[in-house]
Amino acid sequence: MAKWMAEIDQRTRLAGANQMELLMFHLGTEEIYGINVFKIREVMQLPPVTRIPDSDQRILGLVNLRGENIALVDLAQAIGLGRIETAGAKLIIAEYNDNKQGFLVGGVDRIIRMSWEHIKIPPAMVQSSRQGAVTAVTKLEDGRMVLILDVEKVLAELHPRADEEVLVGIEMVKELAGMRVLIADDSIVARKQIMKTLERLGMKWEETQTGKEALTRLRNYADAADVAGKTIFDYLAGVITDIEMPEMDGFSLTKHIREDSRFQGLPILMHSSLSGECNVDRGKAMGVTDYVTKFQPVELRDKLVKHLGRSQSKPVFR
Repeated sequence: MAKWMAEIDQRTRLAGANQMELLMFHLGTEEIYGINVFKIREVMQLPPVTRIPDSDQRILGLVNLRGENIALVDLAQAIGLGRIETAGAKLIIAEYNDNKQGFLVGGVDRIIRMSWEHIKIPPAMVQSSRQGAVTAVTKLEDGRMVLILDVEKVLAELHPRADEEVLVGIEMVKELAGMRVLIADDSIVARKQIMKTLERLGMKWEETQTGKEALTRLRNYADAADVAGKTIFDYLAGVITDIEMPEMDGFSLTKHIREDSRFQGLPILMHSSLSGECNVDRGKAMGVTDYVTKFQPVELRDKLVKHLGRSQSKPVFR
């Protein structure tokens, strides 16, 4: 356990330096795929699988790991490819929002370390391929491309939930009505979830896909405020940011915001599926106002009320 925690702490420090580690794997085709190592708990041989009658064909069954039952997802089928042959396949155990999932892959390659600056938003045609599961791309030294998967989108497709279920209890809040926030998240699933929540709360928003894009937008607002004799609060009430994003992660975005006096007091909520205490502590060290676990609309509402609703200088929006 101590060794595992030390590895997690090391990767958290990497994220704070705008770096990450990527596990590369294949799905029985020539393409190379990647997942952030930070989300992976272990990679192993495929253990015995308990089949589930009449289940989704993308869910192969359950595997029991040290007394814990974990759903096994055929990742190739989940993104629109054919079934993976189990002979020689590997099992990736990943954790999102404190829940473990097992992903069957054709095989694993290696782990590489790189800067988020080298990870880019893919062209629209690439984003729409593989069931829309490709959230970013990067290029290896040998010229090969790695397709980085939006695993949250894959899981959302496997376990769809109606808005009436997800957003139960989310209604207009007078303290927040009309306030605008800036969203920074590369996952379309996450952005949609946030926007649906904000809409029900009566709020406004702008969306960006990377920390770099969000920082540029913020600086543009600050420049406009300087010219008009206003403050950033005349344009935005706060920022909601993911941790993992192409070009610039959420930790680095927060660090840049806090270094600019024009954004003094601007609330920053970190909204992420990386829900470990080490991420919370790292975010606070960088200047994050508060942390919200992804896909918890009630928690997001409560944190918005706590940190934005009490502002004495409510933004004026045009």
